[in-house]
Amino acid sequence: MSVTPKSQWGWVRALLHSVYDQPDAEAVHAQFDRVLEGLYEKLPAVAEHLELARADILAFTVFPKEIWRQIWSNNPNERLNREIRRRTDVVGIFPNREAVIRLVGPSWPSSTTSGPSNAATSASTRSRTPAPS
Repeated sequence: MSVTPKSQWGWVRALLHSVYDQPDAEAVHAQFDRVLEGLYEKLPAVAEHLELARADILAFTVFPKEIWRQIWSNNPNERLNREIRRRTDVVGIFPNREAVIRLVGPSWPSSTTSGPSNAATSASTRSRTPAPS
């Protein structure tokens, strides 16, 4: 949105959301092309910017449709940030870096952590993630 005039943000955002509302990868790419065509007429700088970012914007389409929403969502990041903020607000001041890591570190998801809660989380994640084809 850095190259988009502020007065046009809503319009450009609506166009981009139309790309994500498509039923399959082929339709996503076709809609992105239509969006670019429309933008080249009215906002050529925005269209050029989006064209350069095409691979990043459409990267989610290589994954199965069932997990697209999980890819788009930043809820896990927000939840992690809330937990870190909660833990650090309780303590306030930390004597050194190791103290911060000891307090905040357990809230970070890690594949090396073992325990019943991690095993349950891992099993539920595996059951939702489709096998690669």
